[in-house]
Amino acid sequence: MTTTTDAGTINALLNELRTTTNAIAGDEWLSRDLAATPKADIGELGSNGKPLQALDSAGVGFLTPMISFLEEPLNQLKGNPDGVQQGAGEFEKAGQAATALAQDYQGKASSETSDWSGQSAEDYAKTGKELVDGVLSVAETALTNASALIKAGQVVAQVVAEVTRLITEAVGKIVPIMTQAIAAAPATFGQSIAVAIPQCVQIAVECGTQIAAKLGELLASGENLIKLVEGAQAVLKIVKQAMSVIGEQAQGGQAKLPTAASPAR
Repeated sequence: MTTTTDAGTINALLNELRTTTNAIAGDEWLSRDLAATPKADIGELGSNGKPLQALDSAGVGFLTPMISFLEEPLNQLKGNPDGVQQGAGEFEKAGQAATALAQDYQGKASSETSDWSGQSAEDYAKTGKELVDGVLSVAETALTNASALIKAGQVVAQVVAEVTRLITEAVGKIVPIMTQAIAAAPATFGQSIAVAIPQCVQIAVECGTQIAAKLGELLASGENLIKLVEGAQAVLKIVKQAMSVIGEQAQGGQAKLPTAASPAR
């Protein structure tokens, strides 16, 4: 990452921010296995589904306390999808406002200096471009945060759907075993049930291992996403330093830069 505060680096930093935003939008931060997992609507975050309830429907609900650990990750992962979307929306609004400000400044700086010429005009144009890129960097960072929020919510929803699927599949294996065991109980004096329960618990344990792997992938991917967001924040800090340098240079050179609110020449 660039560490200098030279004003001439702002455009490169802006491109770096755009690369980060594209990396987030393109799911480059996801683990390989999670990237291959079917996508899910963010609405899955608010799902109230309880796949173990199928045990009650099948008449083997007495098994639920023995394998209830399967649903614990669902309770931890579920949240409010509206909150995620609203938070992302605020970042998007901020990004759009900053973009509009940069465009307004660019237009005014151009119109106010259209009759300038020589070195002063070239220097002024360069400084104006750097300031525009700086404001656009603020906008890009806001858009990066918006994209990160939405993507994080979507991936958590994806894991919720995947965990639900795994539990449903496990229940689908357990129910026939227990149903047959219950049917054979009178003839075996309950021995069939005693034999079937460990088999069903083992199925649940194997399912739990698969769920743990998915949660591990989610954690690793989340760490990758955080690194990208933190990287964007670090870049923005350098941009702000560079813009401060530009301001100091402009003050020292008696230059007065136009603003979107009150243009000057």
